[in-house]
Amino acid sequence: MKPVTFNHAMQLAVLRIGVALTILAKILVEFDQLDMLFSQHGIIQDVLTKPLDVSYALSLPKVIEFFGIRNEHLFLTGLYAVFGLAACFLLFGLYTKISTFICLLIHLMVFNGYNLLAFGFDGFLFTLLFYTLIFPVQKVFSLDQLMSKKVQTIVPERLNLYLRVLQIHLCIVYFTAGFSKLGGQEWMNGTAIWQAINQPQFYTDLTPFVKALASYPWVSALLTWGTLAVELFFPLLIWVKWGKMQAFVLIGVLLMHVFIGAAMGLQMFAWIMIVFDLSAFGGILFKWSNQLFLAIFDRKSNAYEEEISGLNGCRN
Repeated sequence: MKPVTFNHAMQLAVLRIGVALTILAKILVEFDQLDMLFSQHGIIQDVLTKPLDVSYALSLPKVIEFFGIRNEHLFLTGLYAVFGLAACFLLFGLYTKISTFICLLIHLMVFNGYNLLAFGFDGFLFTLLFYTLIFPVQKVFSLDQLMSKKVQTIVPERLNLYLRVLQIHLCIVYFTAGFSKLGGQEWMNGTAIWQAINQPQFYTDLTPFVKALASYPWVSALLTWGTLAVELFFPLLIWVKWGKMQAFVLIGVLLMHVFIGAAMGLQMFAWIMIVFDLSAFGGILFKWSNQLFLAIFDRKSNAYEEEISGLNGCRN
């Protein structure tokens, strides 16, 4: 048995911090448009949302109606202020579980009430918030851990279970995304990326450069089939402990999301997927100083122990 390197335990900190930063970015984007997005007089009226309403689901419109809230602007502003405060607490790991629950509850109410405005990003944010709530993220790199009078430890076997859940979920996401593309003509003939970047809603400052490159058929085909290959083979190759295979595969999928964010303007979606990737498999890349983290965050006990290469199937 050797002292833990924190390469894998730090993935829980990445999950917590990444989710908190995502929420703060979401608030920054939406705060000036709350009335337009979520009020009864916004861009989507009740006549469209009510037929899609689920009676047993907690939603923001139901809360507003139940309490008879008249000043929606003040209510929405206050709600998002609480949302932001809870996200700041989550970022630093202060009252982590309470902060996570508040963030999850508010996001759930918005997500359920305005699903016509929801995208894949919102679903992944909800998923990672749920994992943040049930996993012991407060025990790694947090103010809760520093202020605790009790020894904060994570049993390696349980840490292995937490990370395995994230890993299997992520692998299912990529495989299903890749498999669903196999039936698409654009993905088979190599033109999917070219068609995507030519859609006005995906225009960014980088679009002209990417369009110039993708105007060559072989470049468009390479980008298209490369994306398809990454999604289909990621669930298999990420477990291969041959050379630097795991690191190359993880970096490859991270670069794919950087491209999606930069070239297609889907920055929030790209960011939440990068958080998901690093939370699940970031231990492949993390090379933190063992002594530093033991000294700061495990000063009461040297209880974290594991086989250096035995945790979560990844190499240190």
